[in-house]
Amino acid sequence: MRIALNLLYLLPGVVGGTETYARSLIKALARQGDDNEYSIFLNRESAELDVTPAENFTRVVCPINATNRAARYSWEQGAMPLQLRRSRPDIVHSLGYVIPLAARGPQVVTVHDVNYLGHKGWRTGVGRTAFRFFAERTVKRADRIIAVSRFSRDEIVKHMGVAADKVTVVHSAGRDASPARKNETASSDVVRSIPRPYVMAFSALSAHKNIPRLIAAFAKISSVVQHDLVLVGHMPVKSAVRAEIEAAGGTDRVHFTGYIPEADVAALLQNASLFAFPSLYEGFGLPLLDAQNAGVPVVCSSAGALPEIAGDSAILFDPHSEDAIANALKRGLLDTDLRQSLIEKGHENARSFSWDRTARETLDVYYDVAA
Repeated sequence: MRIALNLLYLLPGVVGGTETYARSLIKALARQGDDNEYSIFLNRESAELDVTPAENFTRVVCPINATNRAARYSWEQGAMPLQLRRSRPDIVHSLGYVIPLAARGPQVVTVHDVNYLGHKGWRTGVGRTAFRFFAERTVKRADRIIAVSRFSRDEIVKHMGVAADKVTVVHSAGRDASPARKNETASSDVVRSIPRPYVMAFSALSAHKNIPRLIAAFAKISSVVQHDLVLVGHMPVKSAVRAEIEAAGGTDRVHFTGYIPEADVAALLQNASLFAFPSLYEGFGLPLLDAQNAGVPVVCSSAGALPEIAGDSAILFDPHSEDAIANALKRGLLDTDLRQSLIEKGHENARSFSWDRTARETLDVYYDVAA
């Protein structure tokens, strides 16, 4: 079977979990050992990504920069259908919300969540409007929608007017917990500058990541713990969210790393005493599994898909309550028996998610739709 994978949305280091999803799924598809032929459609920014892990994978670099959204959508909706008409794939799978609407033949799309409906992120108002326009037409045109959690499936059905039988749940997984990754070290100035012990969380421009409340909650317990708080990831200086974070009481015990390479992220996570995930909305929650793979106890929000993914392997809290977050942090840091239980349950939970299973179930969707 000839399969086209649409990654025109992918901006390396910017799109977060959807980049991990694409790269991990492609590697897992290559491990299935089938005789399918895969064509990977990329923009200029992602042209050098490792997305051809086997001889049956071919990259198709399109002459557009995805940072220019107008150019990306114009190519995806205008030129890409013509490219596909020439290559005649049996299935087109768009991995990031939007499909080439005019393309002929069966199409599959992964809709990771419907976060764009309620939470402002790094997109502009015009960007959100364009994204919504294409996403809502995508779910009507696509032959099958892949949701990465039962929560996301229910949200898609509820908010996008899609029949439930058109949406298939295929869980994602965490990053590889191989020995090589566990032994990964980094010696950058950023990693060396972080004092131990510390609590780690991922920051972002998006307001739904709930970082101001996390900082305020940490301030409530800072007098009874020795730990610092380390926030890893994008945090532009000029943003309303950054202003809220600073107003929440950032002190010399709160550290912002900014965007750092994956090796540095892995090193910081490996040495964290606790991982905190206070998000108000997640379609899946990859960082939760990454922390558990690294043997780090997790405290996380009870919102979105996080209870579905965490089960009983993490301390859940109300993300709208600073006191609830503070109590979860305190228990996760000071209760020795509970910490050990979370580590053991976390390992077991993380092992229950597998990219190979994700690949097999995704292939099942392809075969079903093609049939």
